[in-house]
Amino acid sequence: MAAAVAIVLNGISRKKKKFYRDIYPALAGKFDLTIFETQRAGHAVELASTAANQGFDFIIAAGGDGTLNQVLNGVQLNRSCSQIVLGLIPLGTGNDFARTCGLSADPGLLATLIESNLPKPVDLGRITCRDQEDREVTRYFINACSVGMGPAVVKRLAKSNRTLGPTLTYWKAITATFLTHRPEEIYCKTPAWEWQGKIRVLAIANARSFGNALYIAPDAIVDDGLLNVFIAGALPLWKFLVYQQAMKAKKKIRDGLIIYNQSTRIELHSKGVCAIEAEGELAGFLPAEIEVLPKSINFLR
Repeated sequence: MAAAVAIVLNGISRKKKKFYRDIYPALAGKFDLTIFETQRAGHAVELASTAANQGFDFIIAAGGDGTLNQVLNGVQLNRSCSQIVLGLIPLGTGNDFARTCGLSADPGLLATLIESNLPKPVDLGRITCRDQEDREVTRYFINACSVGMGPAVVKRLAKSNRTLGPTLTYWKAITATFLTHRPEEIYCKTPAWEWQGKIRVLAIANARSFGNALYIAPDAIVDDGLLNVFIAGALPLWKFLVYQQAMKAKKKIRDGLIIYNQSTRIELHSKGVCAIEAEGELAGFLPAEIEVLPKSINFLR
């Protein structure tokens, strides 16, 4: 009996035509395939939740890190469906989690992973924060979340047309955000260490990179039960641009304003309004508690 596979496709992706031309035909003949195509912002959460309730064996996100984040959160709404396996066809701009896991948009690779049915458990991060009405909300991430410039870049990217391609689009958004973003005072507390100061970026990563191959945690392992913390203080612009290239080269930066650490649980506080994003999706606002959920979902990799 063919495996029941649901694919949640980003309906506004520039690579949607590629999906239907090259990927869908290669998979449709092998599996019991159903396509759920998003029609609006945040729709992938709803579609993934529906697919989880319908008993699919595999739920595959076809899009970027944001689509993967939404699909993950939709699946997490149905944790009784613990047998579901999550997968990814990287068709986005950044594709950072796919990069960590060595995944591509090759339908042959995905077919092999589904047919072998040997998924590997990966860690997740759980964010407990506040929404705009100051109500407690819970969000999940599989790659990374951040405060500081991250949410501001997310807002800027949402307004961009991305005609420059992924690398230049991200670079332009990050640089433009840097020129207008004021460092925010953040208090970070973990069971083993604390830090307080003004930040450009504070990222908490399960995987190695975010923001289109900025390696904030080059040594990260997605199933080690730890979250990696990257803190960039109030850096001047020229240093930030230099360090950005170093991060793309997977190098750790030696600077007193750059901190690398790890924890299983992180509390973040700020005096002012401070947003937190996860994989390019706005999660909410501080205060927030972020904790690791070790090996809590099976993933095709």
